[in-house]
Amino acid sequence: MPDHTDLDVPFFNPSEYIKYYVNTAVKSDTTMRRQEVRVGCQTQSAPLMVRMLDRRSRWGIDNGLRTVIPTALTFGLLGYPFVLPDMIGGNEYEDVTIDSELYIRWLQVNIFLPAIQFSIPPWRFNDPTITEQTKNLLNLRQSYRRTFEQLTDEAVRHGWPIVRPLWWIVASTNTSSPAFWVDDQFLLGNDILVAPVVEPGTLKRDIYLPPGQWKDVLADNLVAGGRWLLNYPADLNTLPFFERQVCCVV
Repeated sequence: MPDHTDLDVPFFNPSEYIKYYVNTAVKSDTTMRRQEVRVGCQTQSAPLMVRMLDRRSRWGIDNGLRTVIPTALTFGLLGYPFVLPDMIGGNEYEDVTIDSELYIRWLQVNIFLPAIQFSIPPWRFNDPTITEQTKNLLNLRQSYRRTFEQLTDEAVRHGWPIVRPLWWIVASTNTSSPAFWVDDQFLLGNDILVAPVVEPGTLKRDIYLPPGQWKDVLADNLVAGGRWLLNYPADLNTLPFFERQVCCVV
């Protein structure tokens, strides 16, 4: 990018303004690196978090919870692995007040994403079980701290996404495979598959496991992949996730 200090002189390409803005953000804090941006254009090398646009406090594909996973995957594939999902529970715009179910499900979606950002504290619900669930989920995330550190290093060195679509580990190019179109599950790295609930009032869900051998972490048993697990129990206390057994991958 040219050293363009006179903003009264227009850039030839409007996208250059984005590059200039991101470059300015990078220079604003070279010690703590607390910056975040919501734009990018050929700025994948910038050491910044890239934040999603504000989410609405609702479930659906209309900028609600259902859009968080597809957006995070898209950011990573575009070369922005350090995606900052929006606030847990959305932003409660237009006098909307989030309920505890949506709050916990939103947190479950975020636990294995690169970052978590709170605006609504769990104790606001005046329900100790919500605070306890939040604490348990954050402890779960902390237990995978070394995995996050390893994937962060890979992202810096190779540009690989931290969270990945299921097809990332599938050898087949058959795009009819669920690995190519399931958009409510994701991989943390290559070996952790996360399948949160993103629909209201749901206590079970279908989960697709790519080929290979997987450990159901919650049930503590091995499951063969390349198939669907139908009606997997997933009450409000449950975040289904699986660890790939690399020695057994076929």
